[in-house]
Amino acid sequence: MDRQRALAPELRRAARWASHRFVNPRGASVAVLMVALAYLVLVPLVGVIRTSLMWQPGDVRLVGEGVAVGAFTTYHWVSIFASPLTRNLLIMPLLRTLAVAAGVALMVVVIGGGLAWLVERTDVAFRGPITTLAVLPYILPSWALAMAWLTLFRNQGVGAPAGFVEFLTGWRAPEWLVYGGIPITIALGLHYFPFGFLFLAAALRNLNAELEESAEVLGLGRWQMLRTVTFPLVLPAIFSVALLAVARSIGTFGTPAILGLPVRFYVVATQIYSLTLTGREGQAYVLALVLMGIAALGLLANLRVVGARRSFTTVAGKGSRARRVGLGRWRVATGVLALGFLLMVGVLPLLLLAWSSLMRNLGDYSLRNLSLHHWWSTGVPGINDGQPGILRNRQNLAAIYNSVQLGVLGGAACAAMGLLIGYVVVRQRGRPIAYALEQISFVPMLIPSIAFGAVYLAVFGRGGTLTPALYGTFTLLVLATVGKQLPYAARAGISAQMQLAAELEDVAAVLGIPWHRRFLRILFPLTRPAVVGGALIVFTTTVRELSLYLLLVSPRTPLAAAQAYWYSEVGFRQLADAFTVLLVGVVLSITAITTLLTRQDIGKTMS
Repeated sequence: MDRQRALAPELRRAARWASHRFVNPRGASVAVLMVALAYLVLVPLVGVIRTSLMWQPGDVRLVGEGVAVGAFTTYHWVSIFASPLTRNLLIMPLLRTLAVAAGVALMVVVIGGGLAWLVERTDVAFRGPITTLAVLPYILPSWALAMAWLTLFRNQGVGAPAGFVEFLTGWRAPEWLVYGGIPITIALGLHYFPFGFLFLAAALRNLNAELEESAEVLGLGRWQMLRTVTFPLVLPAIFSVALLAVARSIGTFGTPAILGLPVRFYVVATQIYSLTLTGREGQAYVLALVLMGIAALGLLANLRVVGARRSFTTVAGKGSRARRVGLGRWRVATGVLALGFLLMVGVLPLLLLAWSSLMRNLGDYSLRNLSLHHWWSTGVPGINDGQPGILRNRQNLAAIYNSVQLGVLGGAACAAMGLLIGYVVVRQRGRPIAYALEQISFVPMLIPSIAFGAVYLAVFGRGGTLTPALYGTFTLLVLATVGKQLPYAARAGISAQMQLAAELEDVAAVLGIPWHRRFLRILFPLTRPAVVGGALIVFTTTVRELSLYLLLVSPRTPLAAAQAYWYSEVGFRQLADAFTVLLVGVVLSITAITTLLTRQDIGKTMS
């Protein structure tokens, strides 16, 4: 009894500490977020490493009956890194992946940076339309650009009906221009260059104009000043853009599959898919870890470059605006050329796909061949094996519904978690828990999409100690969406919370308003534009995403992007093009409606 009395004060202090840390709203938010992030990010990463070191059911067919499924083995790692198959399984796909990624990064920096310089540093005509159209290619799925490329350049020499160019001009494009590394690089570069434009335009806009004015006073010419002053100042942004392009392109599946697999041009992403389909999941997981390692090395390189440049001050307290370079008589012509290029890469692909979807017989681009057969017919045995039009196929409608539902649920969940992460990170700034939350929430951005899908398939496919067996369920798709897309919403939440003064919440707390009411009545309304923007990014990315879900979808859970790829894979070109046009139309319509409603809501709130 005396001992219990002596321990009573210690127990009360421990109870007060636990109550302060975990029962109060902020402590509870931290605990819930840490558990959720660990489950969505850390558990799958540990699980895929563990799975790569275990015998898999598919290994029985390859190795023999002596395989004990679930037992420890280094077979998968040895077969990838030190076997006669290493060249075909790893070296060639990896070299091709890196070559494509380097080309994509170069295109993103050159095209995106060039357009950014025109808009921000010159008096080019039509700056507003150029800025708007420069983002359009990213709204289109990357695999849609690949399908448009085939519609444009496909030739009869590669065993397919003639494309638009050959039909009109009679010129037959060489095979290397139709399939392989060059068209893959071009299609991905044209898809991702909006990243370069947005990032580098912001960097050029925020440069301290006094630095350039000083260089001009010292007698530097225009191009010498660009090379010795402007370029070094935006070099960290250029490097970050290039690494972002590399990270996104190495994990993209759709474009390399459509433009590479017909000629057996494998990159790591398509190799992962091929190994998974043939029952060699263990090797696929090792390749997924290789992609993660490449992305992690890129992040470290980016941190070193940016860290080395922190001493450059590009935004000063004194307001200043850089003088725009006068283009003279070339002002309008340059603007017209920029608009023409953006229309060609943003609007032309969609028009080509729409035209192709209206062709009753593939390869005949004449007006008499146009028909709504692939949109609305009940099917003819001699065309596409009797497949009905996309609007008559219930599987297609289910796929569209599932994709929209997944985008809405994923966007809402990511927005809610992103807002909480932003709140905790900003309010607890400087503490280890805030740093840990911010860094863990960023990890999924480093994992290429195809690798992330392989990770979730390994961990949640057959289940485990901490994870249920979810393959073939919609729950698995939602978990993968939240896990992969959370960084976008988290960044939006952190940025929004950093703009709010803590006094707004502190005053409400002094007045005795409960935390949940402060959050719903003060914090959320003030950060709603950023939250809705983050949710909209997640929605748009989710609905058109293919690489992330290709290994996770099943006949019970069809998705629109996977359905479009299946049409393309089995050779139903017009159905694939029609379904792609339908998907893009749905994404653009919902995005426009959401943006309009959000603006009206914000306007009412402000008034």
